[in-house]
Amino acid sequence: MIMNISEVSDGIEKISLPSDQKKAILQLIDAKINNDMKEVIAEIKRLESKTEAKFQIVNDKLINVSNEIKTVYWVVGIAMSVILFVVAVKK
Repeated sequence: MIMNISEVSDGIEKISLPSDQKKAILQLIDAKINNDMKEVIAEIKRLESKTEAKFQIVNDKLINVSNEIKTVYWVVGIAMSVILFVVAVKK
């Protein structure tokens, strides 16, 4: 069951307890929420670093592919130059 903080606060106000005990209950709820949020933030940071590592791997692979394509262009260019030179010399 999910409750909003305002609903919890309204519920506590309806309970017949001294105000210091109500305040203590709200402080416990705050502590629980803060602890839960710290866990959520830690998990988000863990996922962030995991995602960044995967993106870095993909980026490195793309750089390697780019370098391989450049090498192929150079090889094809040199081969075409040699073929054109040989054809020109035979005529």
